[in-house]
Formats: sequence, C-alpha cells, structure tokens
Amino acid sequence: MFDFIGRFLGRLWRISNFWRIPPFEQASAGVRVGSPLGGCLMFLFLLLCVVGGLLTIAGLVFGFTLDDVDRWLDGLAPTADFIGTVLIQKVLMAIVLFICVALAGALVFARGDPDTPGWGKTILILLLCLAVGYCSTVNMLAPLDVRAG
Repeated sequence: MFDFIGRFLGRLWRISNFWRIPPFEQASAGVRVGSPLGGCLMFLFLLLCVVGGLLTIAGLVFGFTLDDVDRWLDGLAPTADFIGTVLIQKVLMAIVLFICVALAGALVFARGDPDTPGWGKTILILLLCLAVGYCSTVNMLAPLDVRAG
C-alpha cells in the first residue's frame, strides 16, 4: 500500500512540475509561470484537491459533510498545536543538541587522525556547535507557550 502512495505522489509531483503554473494569483504573487516554486505550489494545490475529493467521496458514503470534518479539525486544533509544539520545541531541539555535542566530541577526540581539519577550522566548528547548541538548549528549556483562549 505504501508503494502505491509513493507512486501516486511521484506522479502528482511529475504532473505539477510539468505544468508549473501557480494556481492562485493572490497567494502566489511574484511567482513566475514555469518556475520551480510554481511547480511546488501546483503540487500542493493538486494534493489538497485530491484530499478534498477523497473526503467528499467518503462523506457521501459514510454520511458526513465537509462542515463536520471542519468542526472536527477545529476541535482537534489545540491538541495538534500542543503536540506539534512539544515535538518541535522539546524533541527536535534535544536531537539538535545531541548532534552538536556528538559532533564537537568527535572533533575533539579525533585530533590524532591526519584527516581532521586544522586548529583554526576546529575552533570555528566548535564555536558554531556551541552557538547552535546554546540556541537549542535555551529553546528546549523554555516553558511551553500555553495560551488561554
């Protein structure tokens, strides 16, 4: 089944990159016809049209409307927003911090290897790891933004 989804998305991508027409004039202001961005916007448009068509067909079969789906998604929005915030602010930042620590550790402990960069590049890479690691740590340790309302 996943092979079908991959082939379908690949065909949709090829079709959208063949046409490369920005689908909406206001949303795609400044996007030229034939540009790669126009193809990407066309892909998103076609993908959302397919999803909307499938929801409409499923609604006809199972007896719900797109308004019901809209209400369901509207009720699910705070939960999805919280889950996305946790995944990005906590999990992704922890992964970025782990990569920075591992890269810095590997760079420092691999100094005996003749393929390692010189001291100038090593210090520059360590400073970059320190800056990115600091930003991810601050973002990871910050409290979640819980909005009332």
